[in-house]
This record gives sequence, C-alpha cells and structure tokens, in this order.
Amino acid sequence: MYVIMTRVKLKPETHETCARIFQKANPGLVENEPDWLGARMVFDAETNVVTVMATWRSAASYKRLAASSEFQKTMQKFAELFASPPEISINSLLVEMEPQRRSD
Repeated sequence: MYVIMTRVKLKPETHETCARIFQKANPGLVENEPDWLGARMVFDAETNVVTVMATWRSAASYKRLAASSEFQKTMQKFAELFASPPEISINSLLVEMEPQRRSD
C-alpha cells in the first residue's frame, strides 16, 4: 500500500476554496480507480500549507492517473490558489494503526 503525499503552500485565505474544489472534483477523478483507497486533506494555518494524503494499493495506478489529461485539467483548477509548486512524494506504508476495540 502507498500513501501519495502532496504538499503545497496556498495563497492567503484560499484554503476553504481549495477544500471545496477537492470535495467536488476528487470523487469523479477516482471513481473508476480500483486501486484508490481514500484521501485526507489537512491544512496548517500557521504555514498556509495544505497536505493531501491519498492511499493507493498501487503506485503505478497513481502514476497512470497523474499522467492523464483529466488529472491535469483538475490540477489547473487548483493552480490559481497555489503560492508554491506542489511537492509530491510516493511513500510505502510501513505501519498503520487503528484504535483497538475492547469488548467489555
């Protein structure tokens, strides 16, 4: 399993717009991607940096999607909000922890 981390500094006061675009565009972009497992977007208000953590079964599947014209068009919607180029890394998931449920 892989976590694709995308970090980008946003222009001031654009994080809510960024989140709305993500919520609207992402479902259609990944709906036919069987290797896509989920995503989270977090925002650091002190640095104005948004981070998207997308989980994939296959790094190759992500790379194929990222090279597609549909993905590129979607990224153009975000570009006007960016104060820096996005930094993207593909990371192997080594450990995943979830709360343990106790049956008392």
